[in-house]
Amino acid sequence: MSGYEVMIDKIKHTGEAAERVARGLQGVDCSATLPGGDAGMPGARSVPKLAAVIEAWRGRERGFVGTLDEHSVNMAKAVRLYSGNEEVAAHDLSVKVSTTAGPRPS
Repeated sequence: MSGYEVMIDKIKHTGEAAERVARGLQGVDCSATLPGGDAGMPGARSVPKLAAVIEAWRGRERGFVGTLDEHSVNMAKAVRLYSGNEEVAAHDLSVKVSTTAGPRPS
């Protein structure tokens, strides 16, 4: 197995892992753990702030799932591209050796 084939396999596994995490996060509702309504403190100034925290958590949870889904889709596209085009894979995924040696100070 050549080096770029190993990279294709790693890309594939990365995308699959992102998809698994996204599916796991869909079942989690962190904001549901916070009390709703007036939280037992009618008229308290913290009530609207608590509602804002709940909404922020909901938005972040949706954002995380969306980002992970997008990453998973992108990794699957990369796998298809590289699996179907050996020349592109060899060019993009081959390790490029760069030297750290530069001009020496005088």
